[in-house]
Amino acid sequence: MMEDCALIIIVTYNSENFIEKCLFSIANQNFKNYFLLVIDNNSGDSTVDRIKQYKNAESRISSTNFKLVQLNKNLGFSGAVDYGVFNYFSKKSRISTDNFKYLILLNPDLIIDEDALINLIYALKTDKEEGCENYIGAAGGLILDYSNGEPSHLGGKIDFNFITSHIKNTDLINLNKIVEKDNNYVTGKSDFIDVDYATGALFATRMFLFLKLGGFDTGYRPAYFEELDYCLKVKRLGFGVVVNPFAFAKHFESASSGKFSDNFYYFYHKNRIRCAIINSNFLNILKIFFKYEIIWLKSKATRNQIPALIKSYLINWLFCPYYLIIKIKNFIIIARLKKIYACRS
Repeated sequence: MMEDCALIIIVTYNSENFIEKCLFSIANQNFKNYFLLVIDNNSGDSTVDRIKQYKNAESRISSTNFKLVQLNKNLGFSGAVDYGVFNYFSKKSRISTDNFKYLILLNPDLIIDEDALINLIYALKTDKEEGCENYIGAAGGLILDYSNGEPSHLGGKIDFNFITSHIKNTDLINLNKIVEKDNNYVTGKSDFIDVDYATGALFATRMFLFLKLGGFDTGYRPAYFEELDYCLKVKRLGFGVVVNPFAFAKHFESASSGKFSDNFYYFYHKNRIRCAIINSNFLNILKIFFKYEIIWLKSKATRNQIPALIKSYLINWLFCPYYLIIKIKNFIIIARLKKIYACRS
């Protein structure tokens, strides 16, 4: 395995407005030991042309550390990531995943700070690898709003009914110290923030964990909850999930214009309920999930979400037998891995 080498995957879909800025920020990184794999989910705009033009003009990106893969159909986020890790490197590349110690995922609508990758990886490599004390299995970063520089989120948290929210508590960090890069300050473990999950927009994990856990669950199509599902598995193995705020990036808010549409609510709630069923035992579903789901429906659910919720409840009820198979499969995988990799807190 190449020392500290990282595989970076960017999944694009109609990303023509910001992909070049994202690629430039990667080429501008102080961390250089990476291979960048861009997977296009069958974009209908000029995304692919923009990527090719940038690659041809950028001397810091070449065939030795870059590959563009064009899919002929949209596999969703998790499907595209898994295709890159399990299909491309096993069937279509001379490079093996054994060459990579880390897997880093970036959204195409991010501009990452020049030290973002160094600090993402730092969160994964500061722990004692032998004995597994405080072993970190997945890490995220600080996402800032591009327009005003204000924190968008510091990772995510989940409620008892698996409603997710972003951590935006700026009391947890010294934003000026982070963004202005006080050269007298050295980041350390005390800066890491424990989170329920690290969001897939700016995400790093150990490659061996991703491979052994079978990657993302591609049932979370087209997006939402795949990274939460993954982080819950990582935690069941005894590994930590943190955010290092010194790994920060700016996010183009316009790229999220599809949020809060009918489709968004349907896919969000469908995958939320799916994730709850797969990652909760039967008693917790009855005693905890249903209780807090009713409370949420009465107090916070908006009327325009009701059609999506009804459809989500029905589709997940129909797929419950299939989810049981997934639960058993996950249990077997994690039980086997615990014997090898389990960490003690």
